[in-house]
Amino acid sequence: MAEKFALQITNLSVKYKVYEGTLQVIPGLDLFVREGERVGLIGETGCGKSSILKAVASVLPVPPAIVSSDAIEVFGNPIGGRVGLSILRKNVSMVFQDPSTSLNPTLKISTQMMDVLKARFPGKRKSEYRKMMRDGLEAVSMPAPERVLGSYPIQLSGGMRQRVCIAMALIKDPVLIIADEPTTALDVTIEEQILDLLDYLVREKNKSLILVSHALGAVRKLTDRVYVMYAGNIVEFGNTADIFSNPKHPYTIGLIAASPKLTGEGLADGIAGDIISYINVPDGCRFANRCPRVSEKCQTSTPVLENLSPDGSWQVSCHNHNIEEAAL
Repeated sequence: MAEKFALQITNLSVKYKVYEGTLQVIPGLDLFVREGERVGLIGETGCGKSSILKAVASVLPVPPAIVSSDAIEVFGNPIGGRVGLSILRKNVSMVFQDPSTSLNPTLKISTQMMDVLKARFPGKRKSEYRKMMRDGLEAVSMPAPERVLGSYPIQLSGGMRQRVCIAMALIKDPVLIIADEPTTALDVTIEEQILDLLDYLVREKNKSLILVSHALGAVRKLTDRVYVMYAGNIVEFGNTADIFSNPKHPYTIGLIAASPKLTGEGLADGIAGDIISYINVPDGCRFANRCPRVSEKCQTSTPVLENLSPDGSWQVSCHNHNIEEAAL
């Protein structure tokens, strides 16, 4: 039986026109999410993760962005054009980093949720919409949903606002949910609650998920597969358990090693150096200036993804992924 994909991206390129020149952020990237699959996307700030998500959601401002691809398909339908955008809006929802900027501060929660429902399910009675809103808030364990519906965003805590955003993402019954750092603006005391809630709802309703997060523990816990991104390129991807237990790319190794441990011990110094300039992109591997395994070939030849598993489910983009640092 042929696999069914919630999302397929083929040869995505994203550039930005700025005063100094053109930022060549994503040179050509492939990514896919199967129906019902939970996928993580990890990497340092500035690696292009949000650019991918915004390109999929068709919300990148053009200009300054210059976006091109061979295909971006949602459930086999290209997102370009009126039909594609209609499919995108019905089947894909996003949960953004900061709920304070995701909600209109001048409108009550009920008004904002009503707008989502009317666009997705037109023609229903007001009482039906009210029940759907209440049920949506109850699904995310929101206390006193009726009071929340009559409130403005500023009257709610950060955790409650993010629950509202998750409820708004789910009430339109999407098939794919894109969560871009959904706990960045939250206190650490409720961060795990929100992630556990999102995990439960995605699994319970059999939704597809793309989770972007710097909390690698959450990615390890919530996802089936993970893409590791550096400077606009996918440098490694595979099953989450394989990537976290036996990473192959030197960047993946450094990223996981730098993640804080619960014991507070064994914390690495992090990855030395800085990410490249997207205006003056060097030849060869974009990670070469920071890599402990760098060789002459890395400076001149751009690596491509190679199979680490017979079925191609685990791939790495590195000339020296088989070389141990101790042997250099």
